[in-house]
Amino acid sequence: MNFSDMIVGEHGLLVELRCNNSFNEQLYTAIKHYLNENLPRWNSSGFIPVADAAPIFHLIDELSGGSRFWSEEVQLRVEDAVLDIQDIMSTLEE
Repeated sequence: MNFSDMIVGEHGLLVELRCNNSFNEQLYTAIKHYLNENLPRWNSSGFIPVADAAPIFHLIDELSGGSRFWSEEVQLRVEDAVLDIQDIMSTLEE
């Protein structure tokens, strides 16, 4: 599964959240792994390719927006995920 599919694909993290009101930990772990794995390349090149940047923007936007349909447990997990992703991406500023 490519990075975009992990996030916005038919079986991606955001579809699971929207349709099933559930947080897929395996997909989230794979997304974090991908981000951490690619950070050195993005940092050295000075940019994030559009193929990676667009799904990242979608991910942060959707997770930050929340949903009134999520359980308290899912809502808390999503809030933690947003903070994790922001921390990962902020390393590009260093």
